[in-house]
Amino acid sequence: MGGKLAEGRVAGFICLILIAFALFYSIRRVKSGMQYPLRRLEALNAIDEAIGTATELGRPIFFSTGDGDVVHAEGMQVLAGLDVLSYTSSKCAEYNSKIIAATSKANVHAITEEVVRQAFSAAGHPESYQPEMVQFLSDQQMAYCAAGLDMMRKEKIAAAMLIGPFFRPGLILADGASEMGAITIAGTARMSQLPLFVASCDYVLIGEEMYAGSAYLTGDKTAIGTIAGQDASKVLAVALIVTGAILQ
Repeated sequence: MGGKLAEGRVAGFICLILIAFALFYSIRRVKSGMQYPLRRLEALNAIDEAIGTATELGRPIFFSTGDGDVVHAEGMQVLAGLDVLSYTSSKCAEYNSKIIAATSKANVHAITEEVVRQAFSAAGHPESYQPEMVQFLSDQQMAYCAAGLDMMRKEKIAAAMLIGPFFRPGLILADGASEMGAITIAGTARMSQLPLFVASCDYVLIGEEMYAGSAYLTGDKTAIGTIAGQDASKVLAVALIVTGAILQ
């Protein structure tokens, strides 16, 4: 029994080394100039559509990265959502559209303020940034949810973008935005939340699509290299599974 356990650990360690090598190699190649094509997802096209609609109607866009924190396990999802927020904010600055970024954690709120401010500055409109564009609602889930719904109704939003780790408030916010006639775009890596978003939103970034979308919008070479390394690891995993099945 001890021998089998040791063999399993060795195999897992070897796989870990191979995956780490694939990630490291892919990141180095992309940074050195290799072009790795990323497919533009339909939900990403919908972001531009939502911003255009909001501009035409003169109504704001509601954005939330969920009720997770950057210092917890869901931190990568929050950061991916912030990348999408940066792109959305820069477009809003360019088209003179209003955006409202709602937060539920103090750490995320501070980062969100800086992301929106930097996006407006990068777009050449630093004077258009207003502190009230980033609103801290509550660190309690249902209070955050109720405040978000109230804000969406009062502001008569044209679109709602919910990108990040969502728990119970996700479905309520998405469903509320849909009832108001707003375009709803969501994305999360929480498997329990995905079916609810698919059922209630117009467009959804499913699982890893959220990270790929973040890399596509930012053009960050490290992020693109990581996506390339993950794809190579998946191919390797499938090859190992097929080989093992044939040998068995």
